[in-house]
Amino acid sequence: MITYITVDSTVTGVGKYAYDVYNLLKPESEIIQIIFNKKFMDKYYSTPVMGTKYTALNYFMSKTIYRDIIKDVNSRDNIIHITSQTMKPIFKAKNMVVTIHDVIAMQKNIASNSIMEKIKNIYLRQYLHEYIKYENIITISNYVKSMILENFNINKNNITVISPYVSNNFNHIMDKHMLRKKHGLPENKKLILSVSSNQPRKNLGMVKKVMEGLGTDYKLVRIGSQVGDSITFHNVSQETVNEIYNACDILYFPTLMEGFGYPVVEAFKTGLPVVSSDIEVIREVASDAAILVNPNDLDQNIKAVKNALDNKENLIKKGYSVSDRYSPEVIRNKLIRYYNGIMEDAVRDKTN
Repeated sequence: MITYITVDSTVTGVGKYAYDVYNLLKPESEIIQIIFNKKFMDKYYSTPVMGTKYTALNYFMSKTIYRDIIKDVNSRDNIIHITSQTMKPIFKAKNMVVTIHDVIAMQKNIASNSIMEKIKNIYLRQYLHEYIKYENIITISNYVKSMILENFNINKNNITVISPYVSNNFNHIMDKHMLRKKHGLPENKKLILSVSSNQPRKNLGMVKKVMEGLGTDYKLVRIGSQVGDSITFHNVSQETVNEIYNACDILYFPTLMEGFGYPVVEAFKTGLPVVSSDIEVIREVASDAAILVNPNDLDQNIKAVKNALDNKENLIKKGYSVSDRYSPEVIRNKLIRYYNGIMEDAVRDKTN
């Protein structure tokens, strides 16, 4: 049995990861959502572990407020997998695993300038310093592993790279006309899809500039926050997200920093050409299946979007091939081998 522990809702990237790996290994898995902040309440978790209504109190008094679940989890002999380094380190069970998605909190040039974000990053850095002491660390890309080793003096053998998977619910739908009509999207425009939060590292200012440079034959479709006069979707189901991908002509993802980059693979699986950033993690994830550009060069980005549309058949074919690396079956087998290795080591240590 694997016990996954999350603090995130499934609308976030790290929350989606938690729910995905839990579902991947059911029924040999369970998931516990701990509520530090009520805004992360999620309909998918029927019995979350509640704190008080005061977020700050939940963090400062966590060992008291969550003492029952801490005692329960720490007494277990099975694998306890903390699904993100954003979870406050309050558990110390026998067989602990943590997934470190990124070390963005360590990158001061990417972080938000707001006071609250600066305070948040102080705590996230503290959490990272605790989690890197674990003997069992999963990272979601080789890039993140290299960043951990660059920022911390730890044994590289403690870190295993197992990427997330992208659900088979993402797939190609032939009838683009029907999908545009269903979701109120214009049929006489080239639709540029942008999927992200509004964090500074998502580079939404460039998205707006590129759309202005492309002209009136193009229209921006956003899953996330509004950008300019975009057609914007919020809090939609995975089925709807898949349909929006299929209704569009290209994914444009000029991110400045990622731990993985879900939208790139989601676009590959739905048969959508991709223009993204020429940064290490996207080069790793996308291989040669996307057009990669300097995310700060406006002219290069505009040309790349047009080029992707002109060469879409070749990009789509390559994208399908790369997406196979991130199938549920591939990632499930990697996780099972990883967990089995931990338990074999635990038995060996117990008998010695």
